[in-house]
Parts: sequence; structure tokens; C-alpha cells
Amino acid sequence: MYEILEQALADDKLSEFTAVVAWAKESGLSRIRTMLQAFRARGGATRIILGIDEGGASIEGLRAAITDFGEALVLHDRAAGTFHPKVYMISGVESSVIVIGSSNLTRGGLVANYEAGVCLQLDLEQDTDKQFHAEVAQYVQRLSGDATSRPLTEDLVQQLIAIPGLVSAEAKPPSAAGKPKSHGGLAALFGLSQHPKKQAPASGPVAPSKPVGHGGAPHLDAATVARVERFGEAAYRHKKIIDQHGSITRAESLAIRRQIYGTGSAAQRTVTLFGGEGGNSIMRMDHQEDGRTRNGDLVHLTEEGKRIAGLWHAAHQADAAEADDPA
Repeated sequence: MYEILEQALADDKLSEFTAVVAWAKESGLSRIRTMLQAFRARGGATRIILGIDEGGASIEGLRAAITDFGEALVLHDRAAGTFHPKVYMISGVESSVIVIGSSNLTRGGLVANYEAGVCLQLDLEQDTDKQFHAEVAQYVQRLSGDATSRPLTEDLVQQLIAIPGLVSAEAKPPSAAGKPKSHGGLAALFGLSQHPKKQAPASGPVAPSKPVGHGGAPHLDAATVARVERFGEAAYRHKKIIDQHGSITRAESLAIRRQIYGTGSAAQRTVTLFGGEGGNSIMRMDHQEDGRTRNGDLVHLTEEGKRIAGLWHAAHQADAAEADDPA
């Protein structure tokens, strides 16, 4: 979804962008903020209709929607179920791009989760395409013009915050964010994906994710910053599985490293990450008596690995917290 928006919002033939989503969060909006600013700077109109149901809304996301979009609406139907659509429409005079799928405007929905959707590139000079575009536009207009929809303002945000349990902050306290969720025996039932995953894009301006050395992390020298950025996510994800399930195998470790670094990078191999307990190694691995490496060998984080994992987590706390967020 991120790549579709990146391409469509950069197309100077498209001048209107509407997003209809169940939830929008700072973790997602920050990643398309620069695109939105450029789109609006050249005269593009932007509108968002978002929901607040099921505890999926965040304070930061509501406020970001106000500043990032020219028009922001919040929808809640007290007589019906959850407001749950995900529709994106970027349109111009001659063409439009419409996406209907499962992606919310959150980090998970844009880049991190397993999502599915249909992206339609419409030629508005063709009758069938023009008709379909009109039907989606009418659906959006019906939502925005109904009594269930209200303009999103700071005053409304304050009113929503005052309702217990409705909206919450994205950045969880260290005591909560640092405590992994337990999933019982799932590790014994499911493996880790062998397919490489694309890296999440960095946050944009105004309210970016905290870089290493700011916010939740102490000030670090440049060498440590580079080390945390290179190895921190791998160390943190290893630590999370070890904390949850007590151990992690070489096969599971390799799957994580391939997801982060790909299959051809030296960084995912033993040369740069593994070593003994001392020194700068991030991990160490138990071997059989014959010295051969097997998929079932256990991998351990060294003290240095734990330190790097902690620093990475402190610097990316909101993102790490949302890894457990179904939105």
C-alpha cells in the first residue's frame, strides 16, 4: 500500500486524494507525510474519513489527520457495527487510482502486516471505468454527508479523549511495551517465513519516529548509532522470541535475518553477527560435539546483543509496540 501511494501521489495528473479507513495512526501517517505535503503544495486536495471503533484509534493519529489532510472527518455509527472500510481514491480529470482492500493508514497497514487489496487504474474516458469511479465517489460522499460523520477538530479530539477506553496514545510506557505478549505453544506449531520482507520506510517530518539517541534512548556516539541501526532490529526480534518461548533455533534465527537483510547480504551470515560471549558479537550459537551446524541448534543473544536490542527498542518504541497491534 505504501508503494501504491508513493507512486500515485507523485503523479501530477492526479489532484484529489481521499482515504476512508477504520483507523489512522501517526506510525502510518508519518511515513506518507512528505508525499502528502508535496501533493498539497502543488494544489492537490486531500480528505480522510476515519473511524474510532474497537479501540483502534490513537490520539496521535487523530491529531495527525487534522494537520496532514485538508479535510478530516471522523465517523461513528452508534446504531451499527464497527466502521471498518479501507478505500483509497487518488483521482484527476482523465484517470484515477482506486484501492479497496484491508490496509489501514497505520504502519502495519502500509508496510508491516500481511494485507490484501485490489488496485484499479481507471481511464475516466472509458464509460465503465468512469461509472465505477462515480460509484466509489458516491459511496464516499454518502459517508461524509451522513449524521454519523463529523469534522475532526482538536476540540472533538479532546472530547473523544475524555471518553474512557476510546482512544489511547501510541507510545506505550516502557513497562508495557517492553513486556512481550505470550502466545503459549505457537512457536511449536508455526515456523517463520523464509521470504524476505521489504524494509519499512522511515517516518516523515513533523512527528517522526524517535531516532537513536533521542526520546527514549540515551545519547549515543556515532559508531554505536550505526551499530544499533544495522543490528538492532535483528537483536530485538531474537530477544522477543527468546522472552516469549524460552529459546530460538538456528532455523528461526536465519528466517529473521533473511527477512531483515535479504538472502545475499553478508550481514545475515555468521561472520558479522556471531561470535563468543565476549567482544562485539551480537549472538552466539550452540554446536553439536562434532562441530557441525544444524537447524535445531540454539541461538543465544550475548550481553552486547541484549544491549543493542534494548537501545533499538528504546529508539523505535512506537513501531515495536505496533508490531503487536492488529491495526
